Amino acid sequence: MNIAVQVCGLINTIVLLIFYKSARRLELYKRRIFYYILIITVIDIITDILSVFAIHFRGNLSPVLVEISCKLYLCMLIVQVWSALIYTISDIMPKQKHIMVSSVLAILAIIECFLVAKYPIYIFENDGTVFTYGPCVKLLYFFGVVNLCAIWITTFVFDKRILSRRKYAVRLWMGIWLAGMAIQAINNALLVAGFAASLGMMVVYFLLENPEGNIDKQYNCLNSIALSEYAGECILNEDPFVLCNISMDDSMVHKGRNDDTEKRQRELITYLNTFNGINVFKNFDKNIIITSGGRDKVMEAVEGFRKRYMISDPGLADSKVILLEDAHSFTSLEEILRLIDYMKSRRNEDDESIVTVTEKNVEDYEHRDMMRDEIRRALHDDRVEVFLQPIYSTESKRFTSAEALVRIRNKDGGLISPGLFIPVAEETGQINELGRRVLEKTCEFMAGSEAESLGLEYIEVNLSVVQAERMTLFEEIMETVKKYRVEPGRINLEITESALIQAKDAVLNNMNRLKDVGFTFALDDFGKGESNLMYLVEMPFDILKLDMDMTKAFHVNDKAKSAVRTVRYMADDMKLKVVAEGIETREELDAFVEYDIDYIQGYHFSKPLPMPDFVRFIKKSNEGSRTA
Repeated sequence: MNIAVQVCGLINTIVLLIFYKSARRLELYKRRIFYYILIITVIDIITDILSVFAIHFRGNLSPVLVEISCKLYLCMLIVQVWSALIYTISDIMPKQKHIMVSSVLAILAIIECFLVAKYPIYIFENDGTVFTYGPCVKLLYFFGVVNLCAIWITTFVFDKRILSRRKYAVRLWMGIWLAGMAIQAINNALLVAGFAASLGMMVVYFLLENPEGNIDKQYNCLNSIALSEYAGECILNEDPFVLCNISMDDSMVHKGRNDDTEKRQRELITYLNTFNGINVFKNFDKNIIITSGGRDKVMEAVEGFRKRYMISDPGLADSKVILLEDAHSFTSLEEILRLIDYMKSRRNEDDESIVTVTEKNVEDYEHRDMMRDEIRRALHDDRVEVFLQPIYSTESKRFTSAEALVRIRNKDGGLISPGLFIPVAEETGQINELGRRVLEKTCEFMAGSEAESLGLEYIEVNLSVVQAERMTLFEEIMETVKKYRVEPGRINLEITESALIQAKDAVLNNMNRLKDVGFTFALDDFGKGESNLMYLVEMPFDILKLDMDMTKAFHVNDKAKSAVRTVRYMADDMKLKVVAEGIETREELDAFVEYDIDYIQGYHFSKPLPMPDFVRFIKKSNEGSRTA
C-alpha cells in the first residue's frame, strides 16, 4: 500500500495540532477557524488512508463500503478547500457577516460533494500501487482547481483588506496545494494531495498562526503583534473591549530607579497574568496594555496591582494608568495608541493615577489630528503665509522693523487662527517645517528691493522651543539666508523663555554660533512666567520684549511701573533694546514713550498684515513721519 506520504502528512498535521493546543495563545475568531481547518485536514488525511486500506482489502469488504470510503475522502478534500476560502476571507468582514457568508459557502461545498458523490468511481491497484479514477475524480480535480484559484484570486481582489502576511501565507498555501493536485493528476500513483494540504497548513501555522509568534518571551506575555490582531478583530467585529495602558516610563525614571525597570515590569506582568478574563500585552517602551471585554475585569487587575505594590514598591504602584472604555469605536489600533500618547502628553504630575478617556478628550484629540493633517496639506499646497506686524522706533519716530508671524489659509481662503494650529504644530513637530517656511518667505521678502526702500532694518522671526534646540539649526538657517543673499544682521531671531527653560545648553550653543556670523536675538515674553535675569546675563540677547501682561499691568499697577522702570535701567546698562508689546491705545503709547522704551508694537499702530498690505502701510506711515 502506498500510504507513506499520507502517514507523513498525518503525523505532521497531528504534531501541529498538539503544538497549537498546548501553547499559550490569544483566543481569536480567526484562530478558531484555523483550529477547525487543522482538524479537517487530519480527518481528510485519515479518510485518504482509510480509502487506500478499503481498496487494498476490498475483497473482504462490500463494494458499497469501499465506494463510500473513496468518495468520503474526495468530499473531505472539497470541504478542506472551502474551509480554506472561509479562513481567507475572515479578514475582510465582521464576524456576523462572515458567519452568514460561511454558511452560504458551506452549502456550495455540500452541493459539490453531492455532485462528486453522484458520479461513478473506478479503482486501480497493481503491485501495491493504488488510486482511483473516473468521472468522479475528474470532477473533483475540476472543482479543486477552480476553488483553489478562487482563493488565490480573492487575495488579489481584496488586496487592501487582507493582512499582508495572510495574503502571502494563503498564496503560498494554495500554490503548494495546486502543485500537489497537479502532480497527482499527472501521475495517479503519487497520492500527494493530502500531504500537500498538510504542508500548506504547516506554512500557514509558522507564518501566521504559530502561538509562539504572539508571545514576548522576555516578559512572558502577549506582544504587540498579538495586540494588533486582537484590536483589529474587535474593531472589525464591533466587539466591545476595554483597553488600559499602564505607563511605567514616568514613575521609574522620576524616582531614580530606571536601572531595574525591566525587572519590575516582569514582576508586574507576572502578577497581572494571575487575573482571569484579561489579556496582558507588552507594548513598546515601558508600557503594558491589558484588555478585556468588560471594565470590571480590567479595574480589578489595576486596583489589585496598585494595592499589592503600594507599600513594597510605591514607584510601581504609582504608574500612570490610561483607561479607554470603548476602544472598539476606533478605526484602528494605531489610532488608539496615538490617542494614548496624546493623553500622556496632556497628563500633569498632579493628575489622578487612573485617567479615564472622556468624549471631550477624544474630541480634542480628533481636532488635533485633523489640524495636523490640515497643516500637512497647507505646507504641501503652499498655503502657509507670513504676516508682518510693524514695530515703531521711538527714537527714529518711524517704523524700522517688523515681526514675522505665520498664518495658514484654509482651502476656502479664510485664515485659521494661530491659536488652533501652532500648539498642534509644536506637539507634532510640524513647527520645524512651519518655522523653516516662515524664515524662507521672510528672507525672500528682505532680499527684494522693496524692503530696502521701506527702510526696514530687520525683521524678527520666531524660533519655537523645538527649533531652538535642534542640532542642525545653524546649518538650516545659514542655508536659507545664503540662498536669498540676505545679511544675517537683517534677521532677528526671537526666542521665548520657555525654550531656555527646557533646553538651555542646546539653545545657547545655537545662539553663539549664529551670533558669531551676525544674527541678533530677542528674548520674547519677558516678565511672563518664570522670568530669570540670568538669561540676560548668560545669553547673547540684543533685544528684550516686554510681555503684554506686563505692559497692561503697567497702567494699573504701581509695582508694574517700578518693574518696567527697573528693566529699562537694566537694559541700558546691558546695552539691550526694549520692545513693549501689546500697545493698543494712545495713552499706552505715550506712557512708554515717556519711559524711553525703544520700540513699540501693537494694535494701536496695526495688526499683523499680509505682505502687500504691510508694504502699503509702511510706505504711507513712514512718508507721513518724514513729512511731519
